[in-house]
Amino acid sequence: MALGAKVGGTWKMPNRVSVKVSGTWRGVQQIYARVGGVWRPIWSTVQTMRKGSVWGSNSYVAKQSDHVECYAYNPSTGGGEAAVVTSTPVDLTNVTNVVFDFALEGSSHIQSDGIFIASTDQMGGGGTYNARTYRGSLTTRTTISLSVSSLSGSYYLRAHASNNSGVSTWKCVRLYRILLDNKEIWNASVGGSYL
Repeated sequence: MALGAKVGGTWKMPNRVSVKVSGTWRGVQQIYARVGGVWRPIWSTVQTMRKGSVWGSNSYVAKQSDHVECYAYNPSTGGGEAAVVTSTPVDLTNVTNVVFDFALEGSSHIQSDGIFIASTDQMGGGGTYNARTYRGSLTTRTTISLSVSSLSGSYYLRAHASNNSGVSTWKCVRLYRILLDNKEIWNASVGGSYL
């Protein structure tokens, strides 16, 4: 559920909410509302994504209307990588799985992958991780689960398109959403989701 605020007669979606505590402004992590006698979370800190590690002369990361596209290709030497990463770390304490909603396109089922990572390193490559899973076979839109039950604390979440092959091979990850145990924390189709 999005949190809206009316500013100058127009409804806007804030990307940060703060409250003054003992004279100091602090960022609000979550807002609750009482529904049927039960307190329920109605808004959490807005998660945004940004361009991560990119290498290869033709590799890029681009925001589309409903997804972020990570394209890995280097026509001169082969290889390449493009990643998108959370702008701030995500608390994975008591989370079992991070679910990535994505599609994987490419010129080959082999020699390159879509890689999905939780890491303390925001700008690391596909080989830098605390938890990792991957998909090599091309697929239309689907989901993949990254087990993070052994992790505690805050980690960056990354999705990589990786091409570790010759000059004629490319891979493209289209990332639509990220969920923590079926609770959506990021959706590419929401305005302001990508910086």
